[in-house]
Amino acid sequence: MNKSIILLPLTILCLVALSCAKTPGESTGKDAQERLSKWMDKYHPGVQPTEDGLYILTDEPGDGALRNEELPYVIIRGTIRTLEGTVSSTTEEAMARQIGKYGVSNYYGPQYQYLSEGYSYAGMDILLRDMRVGGHRVAVIPSWMLTSSRYSTQAEYINACTSSTHLIYDVTLVGQSADAEADGVVRVMTYVSVNYPGTESVSYIEDAEPDNSFYFISDISAFDEENKLSDDASVKINYTGKMLNGTVFDTTIRKTAVDARIDVDGKTYEPQSVTFSSSYSDITMGDSSSLISGFKGALSLMHWKGQKATVVFSSAHGYGASGSSNSNGFVIPPYEPLIFELEILQDEEAE
Repeated sequence: MNKSIILLPLTILCLVALSCAKTPGESTGKDAQERLSKWMDKYHPGVQPTEDGLYILTDEPGDGALRNEELPYVIIRGTIRTLEGTVSSTTEEAMARQIGKYGVSNYYGPQYQYLSEGYSYAGMDILLRDMRVGGHRVAVIPSWMLTSSRYSTQAEYINACTSSTHLIYDVTLVGQSADAEADGVVRVMTYVSVNYPGTESVSYIEDAEPDNSFYFISDISAFDEENKLSDDASVKINYTGKMLNGTVFDTTIRKTAVDARIDVDGKTYEPQSVTFSSSYSDITMGDSSSLISGFKGALSLMHWKGQKATVVFSSAHGYGASGSSNSNGFVIPPYEPLIFELEILQDEEAE
């Protein structure tokens, strides 16, 4: 199963933090303890650490289900700050605007996170451990707990880490899940049943059975077999990519970009050249074959100039556990299902 690892650059707007890699000359764990103790005495006198070393500054209980550690995925939103108050990452649009990290095409809101050794920080797991869905907690996670390793005692954590960077996590637990990808498939099925009732799942992969994760909608009643495109045809296409909530994240059409308020100065909005192949995996757009499989799979099911199609698929056919990001954060969050509206242009339209 593919999982989203938490060890990402702090420029990415997700709930991540600094790792505790050892570097010669850095302060020791004991020095970090002393620094944090002095900071707490000055700014939060009387607040004592939990047995796991975290300092809980705010704790607003939720009214949902208690955190179930048997469910490896959580859905969270929040902001991370240094002790000096510098925001290092956030999922909140207002905060992103405030710190100058807002991107017009970026996603803001709840995100899936896989919690496990090697994939998430020990301090994050502990922070969420006894929360309820809907709960909000602000806590100082000490540097030695910002590690994806797991130890039995605080002493072991401190001895294993020499970073002196402590962070303040401001987190809301939105939900929890046994399987983020399976959740996405359910969302896709629900979306299709409401918007395209009666549509059945298909597969673009040879010998693979449909599994409700990929739906292709296209009216081909006006086309005939004689005018089918060849396997190696080169055409021009327009496309628009959206999330299930209707948010447009990419398009070749300027008006669509302007209407969605994602138009970027200097970006060219125009039809793209596509070269087909007998295998969906070898389809290229421009000079690139580095396209998500769902996009190439949809094109492989299109056979006529003038044909329009809508494809809806889960993240297994898209950006999976990693999502898609830029310097401001996620454009597409992890495990997000996608919709693409596609059109193969007629010759005169492609000029």
